[in-house]
Amino acid sequence: MSEGKITFVGAGPGAPDLLTLRGAAALAEADSVIYAGSLVDERLLEMAPRATFHNSAKLSLPEVLELLENGYRSGKKVVRLHTGDPSVYGAVSEQYRELDARGIPYEVVPGVSSVFAAAAALHVELTMPDISQSVILTREAGRTPVPPAEALPALAAHGTTLCLFLSIGEMEQLCTDLLKAGRAPETPVAVVYRASWENQEIVRGTISDIATKVHEAGIQRQAIIVVGDILRRTGSLSRLYDPQFATGYRHATTGFHGKCAIFGLTRNALLKAAEIAPGLDDAVLFTPEKHADAVPALRRVTYPDGSFAEAFHNAWLQFDGFVMVMAAGIVTRHLATLAQDKKHDPAVVVCDEAGRFAIPLLSGHIGGANTLAQDVAHITGGQAVLTTASDVRALPALDEWAVKHHYRILTPENLKSLATAILEGAPVSLEMPRETFLSDFANHSQFSLADDRRDGTVVARAKTSEAHFQKERFHLGIGCRKDIPLERLNEVIPETLAEFGYSLNDVSVLASASVKREEKGLLAFAQIHGKPLRFFEAEELNAVSVPHPSEAAWEHLGIHSVSEAAALLAAGDGAKLVIPKQARTDITLALAKEACK
Repeated sequence: MSEGKITFVGAGPGAPDLLTLRGAAALAEADSVIYAGSLVDERLLEMAPRATFHNSAKLSLPEVLELLENGYRSGKKVVRLHTGDPSVYGAVSEQYRELDARGIPYEVVPGVSSVFAAAAALHVELTMPDISQSVILTREAGRTPVPPAEALPALAAHGTTLCLFLSIGEMEQLCTDLLKAGRAPETPVAVVYRASWENQEIVRGTISDIATKVHEAGIQRQAIIVVGDILRRTGSLSRLYDPQFATGYRHATTGFHGKCAIFGLTRNALLKAAEIAPGLDDAVLFTPEKHADAVPALRRVTYPDGSFAEAFHNAWLQFDGFVMVMAAGIVTRHLATLAQDKKHDPAVVVCDEAGRFAIPLLSGHIGGANTLAQDVAHITGGQAVLTTASDVRALPALDEWAVKHHYRILTPENLKSLATAILEGAPVSLEMPRETFLSDFANHSQFSLADDRRDGTVVARAKTSEAHFQKERFHLGIGCRKDIPLERLNEVIPETLAEFGYSLNDVSVLASASVKREEKGLLAFAQIHGKPLRFFEAEELNAVSVPHPSEAAWEHLGIHSVSEAAALLAAGDGAKLVIPKQARTDITLALAKEACK
């Protein structure tokens, strides 16, 4: 007879729908379930339709082990169902040790701990800036002693959030120990009885009165005790969502903006690709059919096994950037037939399966591959390997600067000789707005400002080389609720533009619907920022085809689109959206670029 399978499953805090999907799958296949008595909601057993059940509250450890071993030896699938998560006061370590000693394999499925269900019931975050950045999970000493160094007064003295299990019967002693540790009598305390169960109960108080309140509530078991100022729900804002704070998926500085294709050939490569994708603006994951389950369906495009070359070639003209999680040699051979010129080629970055290195292979400056490589490395915790000479020597690259600041290169044929002169150390004179020079070039003694030029043209000269750049024109379409305040526009518009690598300095004209002519906030915004403001009638707006029409605008204004249509109309024939409609609570925005003339 074949050997069976033993799975330890965390049943969660109580509510059946807080069981994990993996735990539910194990129950569905189980032939035998050994569950932790009244600590487990027996409705969970309904998920094991073919199993026999054993209540371990009535069993000793040897009896439990006998059931586990006999089930395994007879080829059965046995689930050991523990409350909460097995790793926290789960009494599983002795079972693990015995099974290891007997050479019996087992799997462990984590569960939702009752401490997290309690925090959810209390609507609190156990760690908060400026209050507590640590959580201690412990218990008061009772029939089961604790090591002397872990006595509650010693742990409570740290001032961190305390979450106490198995201690509700020792409330008076617990409060005494907290006061001995130096906790103030007015420190908040909350007790959650049977967290997530239908008969859940919450008692709130302070160290000075919580024992009395718990006694009056009649709570004697199955409760989590939370102690700490986090219960006041005050404190600083988390930096996680601060626009100026960088994370692996959001950078404080402008990153690569454009539609990215991510390719991987092996399963490990695709797992890394799935890690990278959420950190890029608009990424699609290309995967061979045999590994389709390795990546989310939300982003997945599959191709037949062995058809990588065809899939890569077909995608070439559809994306602004490519991240290839594979060997550089494979990519290089295919690029030989695809690359055309640096003005039009997409960015191509190669990344290894471990995410240790991100290497730009093509279109480092104009196409943004250097920036894309830095973004990928930021996500994976790896290193971007930049090989372009200007980056190695920390010199500004004019072609990359032009792309970043939305200038069109009027003389691309001169860029190579100009770049060579810069690398040779030749002086470079610039004609551009003074503030732009001070921001981007003044720290490099090789560059000087020849003219504070304000007509939208930038000229760079070095030796006999000369390059011209023309500022591209962008038009911002704005839809907003009635009586939108100026402060709200000043908050949302710059922030939204910055998310896509633009600023108000890049915007030439603001545009909206004629019904917004009297919006004081909108008029003031245009005046303060020195931007022309154009209005279009409903008939004009409705004649424009847009990718994201608005049902709400149609219902209230008789207009299919305000922001996208207004932006495209203002930008003129041949315009294209570079920022599609961005809907905030009370504002919609879209940015369109004028066609090159």
